[in-house]
Amino acid sequence: MADSLAKRVTTVGEIEGALRTAGELPGWFGDAADAARQLYAVTVDDLRDEAAVLGAARQLAVETSSAVKHLQGRLAGLRVQAADASMTIHDDGSVTAAPTPDPEDDEAREDLRKALETAVKALITQATDVDADAARVFDAIRDGKITANDAGSMEEATKAGAGQGGLTPLEPPAGKSPDEVNAYWDALAPEQQQELLRDRPDLLGNVDGIPSPIRHAANVARLDDVLRQLEDRRDQLTRQIRFGGLFTNEDAELEQVGKKIRDVQTLQELMADNEWSPSNLNGRMLLVMDMFSGEQGKAAISIGNPDDADHVSVTTPGLNTNIRNSFGSMLGESAALRDETLDELQRAGRGHERVATVSWLDFEPPDSDGSRPSGWSWLEVAQQDRASDGAPELANFYRAIDATSNKADPHIVALGHSYGSLTQGLALQTPGGHPVDDAVFYGSPGFEANDEPELGLEDGHGFVMQGESDSISYGQSLGPVGPNGPRPTSTDLVQLEVDDRTTADGVERQGAFGHADYPRDGNNGELRVSGYLMARILAGLSAE
Repeated sequence: MADSLAKRVTTVGEIEGALRTAGELPGWFGDAADAARQLYAVTVDDLRDEAAVLGAARQLAVETSSAVKHLQGRLAGLRVQAADASMTIHDDGSVTAAPTPDPEDDEAREDLRKALETAVKALITQATDVDADAARVFDAIRDGKITANDAGSMEEATKAGAGQGGLTPLEPPAGKSPDEVNAYWDALAPEQQQELLRDRPDLLGNVDGIPSPIRHAANVARLDDVLRQLEDRRDQLTRQIRFGGLFTNEDAELEQVGKKIRDVQTLQELMADNEWSPSNLNGRMLLVMDMFSGEQGKAAISIGNPDDADHVSVTTPGLNTNIRNSFGSMLGESAALRDETLDELQRAGRGHERVATVSWLDFEPPDSDGSRPSGWSWLEVAQQDRASDGAPELANFYRAIDATSNKADPHIVALGHSYGSLTQGLALQTPGGHPVDDAVFYGSPGFEANDEPELGLEDGHGFVMQGESDSISYGQSLGPVGPNGPRPTSTDLVQLEVDDRTTADGVERQGAFGHADYPRDGNNGELRVSGYLMARILAGLSAE
């Protein structure tokens, strides 16, 4: 159809050229000649509208052909998967599984059946949208709504029509799981994916289930625009404030906007310093960038691509952590953890395995950065409001790592420091489950659990670290149970010693004593015992 329409566009162009030449009417003057020339001009305009219609229909045919070919290819692949697993895909998108004699396979087979069904139904949703788009364009053609828009030439008329005849890619579904979002993305033709990334990056950057490289590209593309929006809002608030704006809502918002401007500028600097790309696989990926939903700016940055990693850690920080003042050092700690993990894998003969380390700040931990009375943030540590608000987002982020991974079963490790460990603990107990394999809580005020099963972990896969001089212990001195649940050092999780020692790799390491020591280098430039143990756990090795 597209080829046929292209030929017709060429034919109409040739006719238009012939009419234009004939319409010059050389040697004929007077009223009759003027009327004839006008008639030729009207006919040429009609032909340009016809060219626009043909351009629209041809563009629709090209894009529909690509979209349908993509859908057919995806469906064929899913049918092969289903057949190999003795499952059947039905026309309504449901998937049924033949009985198996081995009950131990039931859980894994049910997971596969659900995944196939999710993917197939996403294809049906996409196919329905493609059909609706085609109907919309044909209705516009029938109703005379596609015109050349005063195009000056046949080529311009055809382009004008093409702009009115393409498919409109579906936006990411709201309120769906990361698995469903990922199935939606896979159902889009590559051209539609690129169109969304180019035209609507705001719809992609913070959506769990969108592949990590796409989220990164979308968020980086938005940095300049978000900064402009914040600067415009700052200027607007400055004009509104009178007499200094003391104790007014505008004054408080102006302070918040100013901090967010510095947050965005910090993210720009961090990306400029070492941005991930297909040619820089060890670079930084901006997986979350949210400057509008709360008082503080929010972000998540990965070192390495989580989608290609065999081992992925997600670190949730605590009190007084923010983008502008903390993220640079946090990324340094994240890079050191990744390097140590790669070294441990190399020593274990598994140097081919990949590692990604994520610094996750998509919530607002207590912060005393000038906006609250002195000591107020420490009172907030005893409360769970901020952790409870962030926990569902963190749980969904864990699920997103699993949903977008190119590995069959990525090894996911949750790392939580201070108040972030409470957020982590609540996230691991969020209804719906999680794909986390190991969890480490360090400098923790409590995480509302006493053992691994309560956290959805297998026995022996939950760890606690607490230095002997960690100030967090002051709040635990009143008894075995505090405002955030059982005292971490009294739980049934594996208690790891973090004092000075020579570790199994033969390196003399300093211990972790103070509240901020755990992920940092010691005075000798080597990771402390605590950081080394986290690297061992992230590598899937014993914590020794």
